[in-house]
Amino acid sequence: MFEKPEITKEGVMKIVVALIIASIVLLSLSILTDDNDSRKQISDDDGATELCSILSEIKGVGDVNVMLQYNDKNNVTGVIVTAQGANDPVVKTNIVKGVAALYDIPVSSVMVFEKNQEEKSE
Repeated sequence: MFEKPEITKEGVMKIVVALIIASIVLLSLSILTDDNDSRKQISDDDGATELCSILSEIKGVGDVNVMLQYNDKNNVTGVIVTAQGANDPVVKTNIVKGVAALYDIPVSSVMVFEKNQEEKSE
């Protein structure tokens, strides 16, 4: 009643070639419409300056510098802090907890380092 269509090597090759071409076209479109880097490092003078001001008021912190990392939605996803008093574990913990609470990010996304003490020769 119904005849089963015969599958030939030529027919299979045409299908494979068509799939490969379609894959290349889709991949090209994806690459062209995608941002080069999903992470953005923005110099947010207002947020970073305010954070530096707040952190420097914490007992033992001293002079502070901050760098904020944002995602595509401009939410803070990571913070690096350099502080004079970061060699003290209690001060370091206070900085990490404060920054994590402020930006609602995990403490693992906050890195705190001791600031270099430049020697002044007189």
